[in-house]
Amino acid sequence: MLNNIIKTLLCCPKCRGKLSDEGNRTFCAICREDVLVDNRYIDFDKLTPQLHLSLDTKVQEITEYAGAVMKDIKTDWRIAAVLEDIRENAKGSVCLEIGGADGPMTPTLEHLFDTTMTLDYSRHFLKRIQKKTERAICIYANAHFLPIQDNVLDMIICCEVLEHSTIPTQLLTELRRTIRKNGVIILSVPNEQVLCHRKQLSRYEYSHAGDTHINFFTPYSLERLLFRTGLEIVSMKTIYPPIHSIKGFFDNIKNSVKKSFTGNFIVCILRPMENPWIYWDMFSKNIKTK
Repeated sequence: MLNNIIKTLLCCPKCRGKLSDEGNRTFCAICREDVLVDNRYIDFDKLTPQLHLSLDTKVQEITEYAGAVMKDIKTDWRIAAVLEDIRENAKGSVCLEIGGADGPMTPTLEHLFDTTMTLDYSRHFLKRIQKKTERAICIYANAHFLPIQDNVLDMIICCEVLEHSTIPTQLLTELRRTIRKNGVIILSVPNEQVLCHRKQLSRYEYSHAGDTHINFFTPYSLERLLFRTGLEIVSMKTIYPPIHSIKGFFDNIKNSVKKSFTGNFIVCILRPMENPWIYWDMFSKNIKTK
């Protein structure tokens, strides 16, 4: 099964060449660089293009550090909301999860899809996912250069990743390139319109101990970014922590509180546009008329 996945779904992230194997060796047929394949773990480190950005190196270091020290992520209200959308929109047989951390959603994806791949920039996280899953293929690679062939994925899960991306337009373009014409992308980001996130921004510090977000989105700014990168929004919603009633008091104010505050996170269901260059076509026409 793994050999079939390598030949039909994966490619070289540097030149998009197909992967070949000779004996125990797996390599790019064009670059001739080796790919490490060990059971369900595939490492594209030697084939990953370098962005030559100091910030990208910092993101990689912190992601690896988080994988080593972070406690297991529990299925909280955010994950439960995303899993509900995944179940409602699951179709096809091939799913890619990007930035799955220690894999709180991966076992569910295994049951929904024949082939589940999870990609991360932390080997520690991927090793933890391997222990929790039975069939998931764990891929070490940079999400800005997906080692995935064009138009082969039925669903992509990209939750709370875009805020860590050094080049979000590049990442989103890769999602559009690899998703099938009728495929579904589920994406979520923190909503910086909400008051609690704005308070965090006032004391923001990018470090191992602090926050690691380098992009900040509102529903409006995210909508514009998705449009520019050729992704159509099927639905967009904001979600918030559940408000529990105490002695009936909160039952009376719960609805008004929900309406008064924007949700903490934005969750989108996306699909590729038929004309992904529509934004740039409009942009060039506006320039010509001026």
